[in-house]
Amino acid sequence: MASLAFVAPALPGGTENLRRLAQELRGGKKSEVEDFYRRMKITREQWFIQPTPQGEMVIVYLEGEDLARTFQTLAASEEPLDVWLKEQAKSVHGIDFNKPRSAPLPELVYDSRPA
Repeated sequence: MASLAFVAPALPGGTENLRRLAQELRGGKKSEVEDFYRRMKITREQWFIQPTPQGEMVIVYLEGEDLARTFQTLAASEEPLDVWLKEQAKSVHGIDFNKPRSAPLPELVYDSRPA
């Protein structure tokens, strides 16, 4: 199981968009989102809002089978929910998940769990 965390500055109005999105995903879109996680092989996703002196930051934590492949699959996906989720993410922090990452994923440098 792989895990990944990343942080991005929230755009103006982004944290309000993130809160609204979280409500939608827990509500009317719950079954669609569960299917999304199965297709993307994501077993856990968490979002955090962190106030800082530079403004609010969005912290995303993911667990899944092969997260590099997950991002590639998401970038290429034209499934209606996937397209909608990518638009929502862009409104929160400006990241365009339609473009595959050219940089490597963040490096894990410490994990308290025993090997």
